[in-house]
Amino acid sequence: MSEAFAARRGDNPFERYDIDPQQGATAITERMRELMAEAASDEERDALRAAWEELTMHPRRRLEVALAAFPETRPPVGSPPPRKRTGADRFRPTLRDLAWLPSLLGALGEPPPRPLEPFPPFDEDPLLRDP
Repeated sequence: MSEAFAARRGDNPFERYDIDPQQGATAITERMRELMAEAASDEERDALRAAWEELTMHPRRRLEVALAAFPETRPPVGSPPPRKRTGADRFRPTLRDLAWLPSLLGALGEPPPRPLEPFPPFDEDPLLRDP
């Protein structure tokens, strides 16, 4: 069973061994050395060594497990939605209102869309012309 699968089940080595997932292989090695010194049995040492190898020698697996170790930031299911702005708050702009959002087409290298053509003058409108 891979560590990423085990992490999805709640058995994350970063959480199990109290290791900060943002730190690198050196911090993982130091923490594992501390735990090896405290290990009571050979089975426990073998499990620590396997976890150390998994976290230090396989960067992709370490990233998968580290991303699974971060706490959930979304609100829990069933929580009420955020309050709507009312009254004076409704007209107060937020940073999101003031932020310039880049164009997706511009990021893809597409030319910007042409602006809409203005309406023709009334005297050129075919529906309003005298027959």
